[in-house]
Amino acid sequence: MDLSVIARTGGPVLLWRGPDHDSLDLTGPVIANWVNKGVGLFGDYDLGPDFTLFVPMPNGLHWREVVAILSVLLAGGRVVVGEATPSIAPEGDFHAFVPLGSETEESFVDAEEIFVYNPPALALSTPVAADFIDVNSSIRAYPDVTSRRLDASGVLEVGAEPVDWTHSPTVTGSASGSRPEGLLVSHSTPRADEWARFLGHLLGGGEVLLANGMAEDRISHLAGTLGEVRGRLGSWTK
Repeated sequence: MDLSVIARTGGPVLLWRGPDHDSLDLTGPVIANWVNKGVGLFGDYDLGPDFTLFVPMPNGLHWREVVAILSVLLAGGRVVVGEATPSIAPEGDFHAFVPLGSETEESFVDAEEIFVYNPPALALSTPVAADFIDVNSSIRAYPDVTSRRLDASGVLEVGAEPVDWTHSPTVTGSASGSRPEGLLVSHSTPRADEWARFLGHLLGGGEVLLANGMAEDRISHLAGTLGEVRGRLGSWTK
């Protein structure tokens, strides 16, 4: 698991749809660039085995959260993904990665640093006080490549459950060098048992649609126009 495949995958790979018809389609090389920038950003805060990033995801999975999670996992840090709302912060030292408007919640009061991102797809900055880190502006200052070895040695926990995220049925079941077929569609935050498939599919160059704040029938219609749906992630009512 690394960026070698996705960095060579052309065409849209990560398709994000947010509230109010906000959208962004990211190619494989662009995702790789953002992940490398994230490694640079978190590297300034001692990214490594003792670094924990808490990602509560109160509004479903955002593309910036995907980038942050991959940056930490590939560079050997620890990611704790929240399941409940409000999510319970991990024990010990941690950093938080949250959307604008959530940064002052009680769950993050003990965080060493709070990284705050502005959710609109093309927002270039985040209007936060000096006590917080403006992700949208700060991350752009880092290079598209990194000299660090990305060995996928990071630890992922969803809620209190450890996830073996490097062993994906998508990757192991594919022919060597082939791109995962079909589209994975996420209506909300993937469940604990879905993260390995999700990350493996994405890093393998497979297409993923993240749709936040969108009715299920609209998601299904949109997904149908993009290609063959091979799996649905998160909680659905139908």
